[in-house]
Amino acid sequence: MFSSLPFELSRKIASLLSLEEQKNLRLTSKEFSVLATPLVFQTVSLRLNDDHHYHRCMSLLKALSSPSYLSQNIETLCIYGSFEPPRGKCRFWSKITNGRRRAIRLIEKRLLEAIPSLASLKSLYFSGFRTGELRPDSVNAIILALSNLPLLSLLNVGFYSFRPSYSEFHDLDNITFTVGQDVLRAVPSLVARSPNLTRLRLTNYRRVSAIPTAAIFSDIHKGKVSCVEHLDLGGAFILLTHDVPIIVPHLRHLTSLTIHITDIAEEFWSALRIEMIHLRDISVDFLNDGVLEYLESYSGVRSMLLIIWGQEVNNGSLRFWHNILPKHADTLVDLCVRPEYAGGWCLDNRSLASIRQCTRLQILRVTVDQETLGLDDESNIITRTLEVFHEWRCLIHLGFISISMRNISPLLPSDSEFDPIQSLVAAFRCINPTDGALRLEVAVDNAAYRLSRQNFDLGVYSFKEIHR
Repeated sequence: MFSSLPFELSRKIASLLSLEEQKNLRLTSKEFSVLATPLVFQTVSLRLNDDHHYHRCMSLLKALSSPSYLSQNIETLCIYGSFEPPRGKCRFWSKITNGRRRAIRLIEKRLLEAIPSLASLKSLYFSGFRTGELRPDSVNAIILALSNLPLLSLLNVGFYSFRPSYSEFHDLDNITFTVGQDVLRAVPSLVARSPNLTRLRLTNYRRVSAIPTAAIFSDIHKGKVSCVEHLDLGGAFILLTHDVPIIVPHLRHLTSLTIHITDIAEEFWSALRIEMIHLRDISVDFLNDGVLEYLESYSGVRSMLLIIWGQEVNNGSLRFWHNILPKHADTLVDLCVRPEYAGGWCLDNRSLASIRQCTRLQILRVTVDQETLGLDDESNIITRTLEVFHEWRCLIHLGFISISMRNISPLLPSDSEFDPIQSLVAAFRCINPTDGALRLEVAVDNAAYRLSRQNFDLGVYSFKEIHR
């Protein structure tokens, strides 16, 4: 029956299958191979640092060295390199050490031979190579060959210390530079040559002196502005007061901002508020009055990640739970609040009451500290939250993040509080949960749980740990 359908309809149905199912379909018959092959090879990953994939990847590169039906189907290419052995790969490392130079030269040769055949390539992820592996002249040749691909619109590169030229790239929609690259040398001109750029992600962790954020847009001609909609900055960047009037005109189309940088002027948030640049997705790791005033000035945030470092000032948490969160309650689907210290930003009765107004939540991650945990109370904050999770009908992930009483990062689990929270989740019971509740995953730091029927009582459910 499937084979009798029109080709376009069959292709649409096949596109809904999982990758494994598409692979199996491809092996069924010649007709299905024609149908499934373009789908299977839309995205290709070359993991050159994995002994399970290395030889297969090299064979694939060899097959791509001339134009073929296979190469014409590849729209996304991911190249992961580095011969520094990942954890558990030392055996593979010892095998290739003697032939390392020859293996590297073969990688260079096959990459250069394969790239010109990738006429349909739209997205490139290229990262992991270190100095002493690919030769600098080979890297430049590879980058130049990639820049000549006519449909390439997404460039994601993460070399550790190479400094290739990107001068031939242009008209990109999506740019990502990570891991200690020469951002100032490459990015400003690349941004200027990409007038339709909508997504820009820059991470700079290896530079001695911080980079002024305004420099990113410094090569755009006077009178023209960027149309970037999604901006993600991390690491050694600074946004000082005198740079605010320079950068804000380039952010008039901004809807998503992730900014975890060295220093950011409070005036930046005032400028966003005055210019009525209303973000739908925001992620910040430093809260001050400017951020709070900005978030209080409008409604409509969809995703909010707040990491709070340093002691609370001006009752910021009270202002957030009482005034700010309710303004976004009708649109918020992803909320994460992660303070580094105990106090008002942690989950308690006040914050839970505000969060319950956010009825469209799909992801909720909150921090719990010893003071508000209430272990001696039968209705502790963990149990109270679990008792009302059915009110969030769309919720698929509920995360409890423990905080250390020693003021360490909330990213790390606390030995003193990890077990009590875990025990409270495991002790929770409910009767006849909804289908949505059965899909919910509850996480406690590094452990995850899902509702499961009790063996001794078919009507009672409890949370059981998921072993992945």
